[in-house]
Amino acid sequence: MKSLSRGARQGEPAASSIDIAPVEGSASAREPATLMLWVVALCIAAVVGTMWSVLAQPWLGLHLGVAADGRVTVIAAAAGGPGSAVPAGSVLHGLSVPGGPVLALEAQDLTPEPDFITSYADLDRFMARQSALHAILGAGQVVLHYAGADGAPLALAVVPGERPLADLPVDFWVQFVTGIGSLLISGWVWSIRPRDWPPRFFIVSGVAMVMSAHAAAIYSSRELALDGILFQWLSAANFLGAMGFGAAAVALFLRYPMPLAATRHLVWLTLFVAVCFAADRLRLFDGQTTARYLPTATEMVSIVLAVAAQWLATRRDAAARAALNWLGLTISIGAGCFILIIGAPLLIGREPYMSQGYAFGFFLLIYLGVALGLRRYRLFAIGEWSFRVLFYGGAILTMLVLDAALLYVLHLGPEPSLGLALVFVGFLYLPLRDALWRRTVARRRMAEPELFRAVIEVAFGASAEERAGRWRALLERLFDPLEIAPLAEPPRIAQLRGDGTEMRLPPTGETGGLALRYPFGGRALFSLLHLNLARQLGLLMQHAEASRSAYERGVAEERRRISRDLHDDVGARLLSGLHKGDIGDMRKILREAIVDIRSIAGALAGDRLPLSVVAADLRHETFQRLDGTGIALDWPMNPAAGEEVMVDYTLYRHFVSAAREIVSNAIRHSGASRLDIRLAWGGGLLRAAFADNGIGRAEAALGGIGRAGAAPGGNGLRNLTARVGAVGGTIAFPPVAAGFAIEITLPLGRTAS
Repeated sequence: MKSLSRGARQGEPAASSIDIAPVEGSASAREPATLMLWVVALCIAAVVGTMWSVLAQPWLGLHLGVAADGRVTVIAAAAGGPGSAVPAGSVLHGLSVPGGPVLALEAQDLTPEPDFITSYADLDRFMARQSALHAILGAGQVVLHYAGADGAPLALAVVPGERPLADLPVDFWVQFVTGIGSLLISGWVWSIRPRDWPPRFFIVSGVAMVMSAHAAAIYSSRELALDGILFQWLSAANFLGAMGFGAAAVALFLRYPMPLAATRHLVWLTLFVAVCFAADRLRLFDGQTTARYLPTATEMVSIVLAVAAQWLATRRDAAARAALNWLGLTISIGAGCFILIIGAPLLIGREPYMSQGYAFGFFLLIYLGVALGLRRYRLFAIGEWSFRVLFYGGAILTMLVLDAALLYVLHLGPEPSLGLALVFVGFLYLPLRDALWRRTVARRRMAEPELFRAVIEVAFGASAEERAGRWRALLERLFDPLEIAPLAEPPRIAQLRGDGTEMRLPPTGETGGLALRYPFGGRALFSLLHLNLARQLGLLMQHAEASRSAYERGVAEERRRISRDLHDDVGARLLSGLHKGDIGDMRKILREAIVDIRSIAGALAGDRLPLSVVAADLRHETFQRLDGTGIALDWPMNPAAGEEVMVDYTLYRHFVSAAREIVSNAIRHSGASRLDIRLAWGGGLLRAAFADNGIGRAEAALGGIGRAGAAPGGNGLRNLTARVGAVGGTIAFPPVAAGFAIEITLPLGRTAS
């Protein structure tokens, strides 16, 4: 038995978990369903409010963009839209109401995220222009001033319509689904255990996420302009939601999986969010970009520090460490990628690496992973997954850092720097990552043929002790547990216990039930994959044990049969030969005994004989036996068949013995002068018919069988019936006018050409 010196010890507390049952004595069975209904209602309110805000905006049916020279251009016009007459590629100079002044368009009017505007002066000007453009769009009729293909100024009066659902861009739907999915998942977890602090922090993060994502979805998907006041409130809601998410994540890791701080101390996180939000509204920083992304980056660093503290706190608890691997890496990598792709470039004065709308998809992945981790329904198969996430996150971080270094240190352009970064990651980092993975994390899995051979070796061990030792060795090879202990009350099928720290196995063959504890050197937990493998392994062992038992029974039966044949046939012949005075008779008996010994030896070698050869040898032997007895043998040669039939020793031995017994009875008791024998085979059957012209009173030898058919059986009949029945054959005694007749039918085995 292995010791527990390499990992988790017995008796240590397991990580806290969130079960699916209501809290005993504090919540009714209906409470989760009721709370979930409130969550669904909140989701519906968010959906209705967001969709109304987006679809109620005045719509021109124009997809606008910024050209390289900074002018606003029409990328495409929606078919059937108010501005469908404006050709794609036109430069849109400005808007006006009929007879009013033209408000010229600027590239900054299309900025999707106001956080990208660095100074407050530019931000105020941007919001004022948004209000002015929105007022023109809401005036009823709008005049579009644009340049045609020849550069001539043109004007087109249109009436803005209602924005169709199909016009919403893809990044809107990413943010929309992220918000709703985050709220639903976090609300589901909270509704199960509403009085536990980790689920409470989780739903706070979900509410904050839907606030942030949906606010951004409304203003970033606008066609051209929103009311400036509404825009500012939506931008503030986006910032407050982002801060709330970060604070909830920090609080979560200060309480889960190990409680590192008292709940009352977490009020400081709320105060931090309030101070940062007030500083943003009061404009205490030099610009909105710093005011918003510096606090969120601070929260990200706090999350990493909390995860590191949990890592130290869970070093002796395998289950808690597994929870940390799942939760810490999902939140750290997901939120970290968002900060690196969106926030970090803005803080250093660069454009983000992708649209903020698409970057919100990282948060949806976080909630899917965190839901599985917090619910702790089955927190298994996560060790390798968490390291994979870490390595791939490292690839993203390496690429971004190298890209920035090439851009700012070597002063390369954006395209060459990004290309070199991708080449470095593809040809250097990824091979190094794979090598590190194989050496530190990956566990070699046995291939199915190798596993099958190992099971067969266990099942066919020479002794019970050897089989038990091989079974333990196979389990150690597959799961590398720190401890293997016998079970006093083993289960009927493999089971998991202790959140995956223990797997219990049922008895196998002569080996009793076993408990495997702390798999893979205490570095991981048993997963559902391991449980399924153990159950399949148990079934395979059962089949192998059954095959071995059948094999051993077959060997024992074969030994008994050979012993019986040696005793009954060879021994009887040799004993008869000792009492023969005539040397000719003695030689004849010895020859027959030698034939029997050869047939037994052939059986041991697994030989199969052609049925035509067996029939010819038996015919020749019968002629010799009847020679000098006064009985003439009528046994014609069997015609050559198109397909030769091969018979094994068992069928051969029983058929020959039965034929000899019948011939012996004819010699001793029939008083016949003629014996007719006919053999025929085909259709999988061998038919042998024996008939003599004797007195018909063979009952003395065969146990009372006469002309009329069956009568009470004696020893002769029982022996003959036993031999024929042993190979699935039948015996019949057809009535004849004179003499005695018997027919034997035996099933044949496979044929050989």
